[in-house]
Amino acid sequence: MGAVNHPGSPFWVASGALQGHVNRAASGHPSVDWLSHVRTQNLPAELPRVLVVGCGEGFIERSLARMAGVGAITAVDADPVTLARARRSAARRNLSAVTHAVLDPNAVPLPDGPWDAVIVHDTLHHVSRLEEFYERLHDILAVRGRVVFVEYVGPNRFQYPPDRAELVQRYFRLLPRRLRTDERTGHPIWRREPIDAAALARDTPLEAARSEQLLPLARKAFVAEAEYSGAGGLLHPLLTGLAPAFGGASAEDERLLEVLCGAEARLESEGRIPNDFAVFVGRRRSTRPQMT
Repeated sequence: MGAVNHPGSPFWVASGALQGHVNRAASGHPSVDWLSHVRTQNLPAELPRVLVVGCGEGFIERSLARMAGVGAITAVDADPVTLARARRSAARRNLSAVTHAVLDPNAVPLPDGPWDAVIVHDTLHHVSRLEEFYERLHDILAVRGRVVFVEYVGPNRFQYPPDRAELVQRYFRLLPRRLRTDERTGHPIWRREPIDAAALARDTPLEAARSEQLLPLARKAFVAEAEYSGAGGLLHPLLTGLAPAFGGASAEDERLLEVLCGAEARLESEGRIPNDFAVFVGRRRSTRPQMT
C-alpha cells in the first residue's frame, strides 16, 4: 500500500523527504505509512466495525475506507470545526461507510462496542483521567480486537535534558538564517530558555508529566503486540514553529530536510536520542485491567 494522503503526526513541514523519513521509521519503507503498515501487519483481515478517536481532518478514516476488509467506520473528535471539515471530505468522496460525531473524551464516554479496531490519534495526552480511559478502551474492544495509539511520548513542552537540548541547538545553528529568524521580530524562532516546570504543570494540567506515561500505562492496560517508531527525537524540537519559513526555496529546503532526516536516523540508531512519537498496537488482556 502507498502512503496516506496526509501522514498525520508527526509531520512538521510539508515535504516528501520528511514524509518518507517518518514512514521509514514506522514501517521500514519510505512509501509505507504507519497506518498501512499496521493494517497489514497487526490488524485482523476483517474489521466490521472501526472507531477512530481524534480523527482531526479525517485522513485516517478516509484511508481506512479504501482498504480491503474494513466495514463501518465511526470517527469522533472534540473539535466540531475540524470534525465538520472531515465530514465534508468524506462526503465529497462518497464514503458512505464513514460516519462522524463530536465527542470530547474528557466529557463523554467512548461509544459502546464491540469494536474490532480502535485507533486513537494524538489524543491521549489531552485525556485527564487516562487510566479510566484505558479501562474503557479495553471494555469496548472485541475479543480479537486491537487498539492502536499514535502519540507524542516525549517530554512535556520541550523539557529536554541538557545534552539533548544542546544537540538540537547545535543543529539549529546550522540552519539558514531565513529559517531560524522570525521576520516580524528578528529574533530566533527556537532557542533554549529556562523552563519553569511548576508553572508548566499549572498551565497545562492535563499534559504535565503525562506524555512520558502513555506507553508504560498502555503496556499495563493491554497486551502489547507491536511498538513502532514515530521518529521526531531531533526533528520535532528543531522544526516546530519553522513551517511558515519553509517553501521560499523549495529545492534547497527539501535537500536540507533530507540531510536533517538522515541525521535523526543516525542519532537514533546510535542510541543518542529517543523517539518523540510512537505507534502502539495492543489487544485485550484475559482479565480486565484495574488501572485505578
